[in-house]
Amino acid sequence: MAEAPMVMKREFTTFSALSVAFAFVSPIVAVYSVLGVGLATSGPAFIWGGLILYAGQFVVVLTLGVLASKWADSGGIYQWSRRLLGSRYGWFASWTYIWTLLITLPAVAYAGAVLMPPIFGLSGVDHGLVTWLAVAILAFSTLVNLAGRVFIKILMVAVIAAEAVGSVGVAIWLLVFERHQGLEYLSPAALPDHQGVLFSAPLVMAIAFSSYFAIGFESASSIAEEVKRPKRAVPRAMVVSFFAIMAIVVFSTLAFTLAVPSDDFLRNPENAADPAVAIMAGALPEPVFRGVLALFVIAFAASLMTIQITVSRIVWATARNGELPFAHTLTSLSGATGLPRKAVVVTAIIAVLLFIPFQSEGIQMALISFSSVGFFISFLFPILGLAIARVRGQWREEPGLFLGRAGRLIGWIALAWLAFQIVNVAWPRETGGGWASDWSTIIGALAVGLLGVVVENWVHRRRLHAASTGQTIVIFERDESADEEGDETDLDSGPEPERHPLRNYSASPEAV
Repeated sequence: MAEAPMVMKREFTTFSALSVAFAFVSPIVAVYSVLGVGLATSGPAFIWGGLILYAGQFVVVLTLGVLASKWADSGGIYQWSRRLLGSRYGWFASWTYIWTLLITLPAVAYAGAVLMPPIFGLSGVDHGLVTWLAVAILAFSTLVNLAGRVFIKILMVAVIAAEAVGSVGVAIWLLVFERHQGLEYLSPAALPDHQGVLFSAPLVMAIAFSSYFAIGFESASSIAEEVKRPKRAVPRAMVVSFFAIMAIVVFSTLAFTLAVPSDDFLRNPENAADPAVAIMAGALPEPVFRGVLALFVIAFAASLMTIQITVSRIVWATARNGELPFAHTLTSLSGATGLPRKAVVVTAIIAVLLFIPFQSEGIQMALISFSSVGFFISFLFPILGLAIARVRGQWREEPGLFLGRAGRLIGWIALAWLAFQIVNVAWPRETGGGWASDWSTIIGALAVGLLGVVVENWVHRRRLHAASTGQTIVIFERDESADEEGDETDLDSGPEPERHPLRNYSASPEAV
């Protein structure tokens, strides 16, 4: 039986990589998802938490950019961790990132579905209908991913247009015609009084709840093997998308906050739940309001599509090394351009199934909180691996690496920041929903970790069994000489990989 191809065709440009990172958590998605809880917990000074978050995440972007300029493999976080500290360490990085993305899918789909009924003038829609609308949005994004990279590019252009009107356009309108507060409304002195531990301080909580503002930039690395000149394109795409999202999110947050009519407006439970929608409903003519909501739905659909791109590529890359169950199925590519369609379908099915245990009105914020801490833990894997590799003297500075020698100091700052932010986001704050809700992020992280230990142990036992029976186990390594070529030709698999009976995994999925 012929082996499935192990490489994908390079049909994405630097702009494509930038668009993927931009759309992953578009400004519309970021602002709409967390503005309500941010204003509720920290008041109008919530924006300062976002600015501190961006300062911390900037050093993370730079550090991951160093790794992206050294290794241009699909599934960046997994591949970087594996190359730095070995296959088992890389496996847990992959597992954490995969489940973070899978849980993010229903969270984003549901948030986008909530916006659909008002477009058609419907109110009081029950939770069940919204769930089915969320499944429909997820199905649409899956079909776009299956259709091919041309359709992906088309939706990327659509989301940029949606952002231009839905984020920037609305923000300008609010600042010019619907500004009800002065800049003093944003003063840090307006933060609520604080008593208790550090992580209960309003500003610290604002940093935690704004976490969703500054993730997704790493998704550009997930398509590295599909991008021309990836060692140059991917780090640039990560940094540019980070600043583009930051500028629009801060501008939009400023506009919506200054458009709050009064403190009583936020005391209304309906307005507090969705302040962005409530402000637009009062500020825009009805047809314009519905049109803007439609643009919001487009942004959510594009975000879903890029999250699916990211999770399908990391699943495919992990399976290519035989490190997941059903690796032979997950690693196959189809079509003339080589798309991981089976991985796309499998991840979509899992995301739909995740709607079943999440049938409750109050689950949305818990999902966002869990996915946020999952992203920070995922970032921690390669950055901690880089720090350990440097201490051990195993890291080599090469000419042309992103940041050059400055990357050493930046890496240590990024490590300290991530340690703080993981504790901050996971901290069990009182939600009013009981201890299970307060501890849900920690419980979810532990559940994913324990399941990972079980699955990885099963995979490792199969490797040991293969070695004991004399089977050759190898890791698939690409021919990196084509990474800087600018054409769209297919890459070949390169020379025969190095073999080792225990240390490496199998390049042939059927051997695992």
